[in-house]
Amino acid sequence: MEFVPSGKELSHFPFLKKAQEPIRSRFASLGTLLGTPKGEVLISYAVARIREAISPKKTREPEVCDSPEDEIAAYALARIIVSCVNDKQLIDRLTRYESERAYYFLVNEEEWNSRYVQDDGEYSCLWVAISDELGIRIAQDRMPVPDYVELVAPLHDDRYRLVNRRVERGFVAINKNERYELLRERIRVLLRRDLPHRVPKEICEQLAPRAAEIKKVYQEQMLRQFGKVEEGAFPPCMQALITALAAGTNLTHAGRFSLTAFLHNIGMDTTGIAELYARSPDFDVEKTMYQVEHITGRGGTGTEYTTPACAAMQTTGLCVHRDALCERVSHPLSYYKAKKSRIPRRSAPENKSPEPANDHGRS
Repeated sequence: MEFVPSGKELSHFPFLKKAQEPIRSRFASLGTLLGTPKGEVLISYAVARIREAISPKKTREPEVCDSPEDEIAAYALARIIVSCVNDKQLIDRLTRYESERAYYFLVNEEEWNSRYVQDDGEYSCLWVAISDELGIRIAQDRMPVPDYVELVAPLHDDRYRLVNRRVERGFVAINKNERYELLRERIRVLLRRDLPHRVPKEICEQLAPRAAEIKKVYQEQMLRQFGKVEEGAFPPCMQALITALAAGTNLTHAGRFSLTAFLHNIGMDTTGIAELYARSPDFDVEKTMYQVEHITGRGGTGTEYTTPACAAMQTTGLCVHRDALCERVSHPLSYYKAKKSRIPRRSAPENKSPEPANDHGRS
């Protein structure tokens, strides 16, 4: 049975090829469209979509536009806008939101699945069509081992480890819920792999005011999330890097990048970051400021980098002194946020920052 999705269905899965075909013919020239009243409406929809992605509370409401075509166009424009901003963490947020959104509709729109049930009573054309387009070989209750291993590599749930799975004749057993979870992960990976787009300079210039708006909102969101810098909540890897600096040790390039990105992500300004590096034996103020501004997006291409995940820290040998909390998170920023939430709030005089700690090596 051929899967023939409705416009509403395509608006819920706008990454499908069938969803892209109508908007290509409807909106032939992006540059021309952006300068029209209709273009302004679509940009507003796209900005709302990005705001939803970075918001702590997700509504995932299916109808946020006037038509399915507008919804799909807003999806495409949102990806263009974040490509112009070119912030890795913002891009990650949007792709994760889109994959979670697709997962929500896969799980909750049961009438679609029942409407497209095939003769064996198990396969629905909806998820089969999506998995086929995404290049996933998922059967009713199993999946080839090579496909499975590739797909679960970024997942940290122990139940997905191959040693904990039932494997028979080259296939891994999966249940219905896991099928949708694996589809969600595949969607996230593929959408992330395609970003940032190479957007023409003139298009980014047209979108600059809205890109700046998104960037400001995101920065404010990060400040609300992390608040004032709390050194006692630093993960062990960052504590070790600061301890090394305090001891006069030169950090590796990976160490400098990781520490700088982390400090920037939690709200420390460039001057404060540079002051930490003043303890290094090879400290050069001009070189240090250049490197810090490059990583924090204040120089060069304007790209802000995010802290490497725990897996990347392990690869570069920077993951050290792991503790119990490390075992429950997959990112230094997640560690910091969780640890900081456990530290009792201290009252301080208004408009006065607390004195920095002297011993950077202790938590």
